[in-house]
Amino acid sequence: MMGFIVDTEFVWGFQARIVGLSKTSPSFYYPPPTTFLGALAEVMAKAEGIGEKEGKKIIPKLGKNLLAIGVRPINCVPIKYEDLNRIVAVKITSGILYPNPKDLSKSFDSPARGKTILSSLDDNPPTIRWFLVFKNEKIEFNGNELSLSEEHFWKIHRLGSKESRVSVIDVLRIDKLNVKDGNVITNYSFPVTKSIKVVDSRGNWEYEVYVNPFEIERYDESENPVTNYISGKKTLPFKIPILQTLLTQPECRVELAGKAVAYEFEDEVVVGWSR
Repeated sequence: MMGFIVDTEFVWGFQARIVGLSKTSPSFYYPPPTTFLGALAEVMAKAEGIGEKEGKKIIPKLGKNLLAIGVRPINCVPIKYEDLNRIVAVKITSGILYPNPKDLSKSFDSPARGKTILSSLDDNPPTIRWFLVFKNEKIEFNGNELSLSEEHFWKIHRLGSKESRVSVIDVLRIDKLNVKDGNVITNYSFPVTKSIKVVDSRGNWEYEVYVNPFEIERYDESENPVTNYISGKKTLPFKIPILQTLLTQPECRVELAGKAVAYEFEDEVVVGWSR
């Protein structure tokens, strides 16, 4: 068992929308857990010389190896909004496939697309912190073993669309974690299930529904997370901390049962599942 605490610094914010809900689907408060796993998979694929199509298959391997993942803001407030964007329209109208060079006016569209600005509360760039716990240091992929290391996290360069640029400013690997059950206090986002119940909270917390990062069995046309999200399959509600001032961090007391446990390193506590 091993953990990583990763601080990511944003240029402006990010764009991570659910494709298929509508052209004007909103963004999230923070990049979803699967978005972070996708960014990590991209780095690992490049390091191992794996192509883009095969590289997507690393995401389910990371999810299967994942015990906990949580995020908390260090110095920023998420502000969700939508603005107009000129995009290429892929469609069939009156039997004609667009985009069509003979009819450029119908080859483009301008929908409002969801984005999230991370507004800093101090003089530093907006920063959020991730806490991940994995079962093993290595994952098996196509008959080979891929090792997780700090270098992979350092090379993450975006969380969301291509405009969602980030810089990793700190990575801490943890080989010894305290495992706790029962009643714990956390300031990281956490899944809400029958085994993880909210007892009390301080500060501002919101709910968001994500693709379940622990149950991504496949990532192809037959098992697409986007399709699962639209149909309501393999989704998981998370409780999300929203920072209001730098003086007080949101905190939540949760009661853990069954296989739900908390992983602790100094003052950092993330909620997840036992091995």
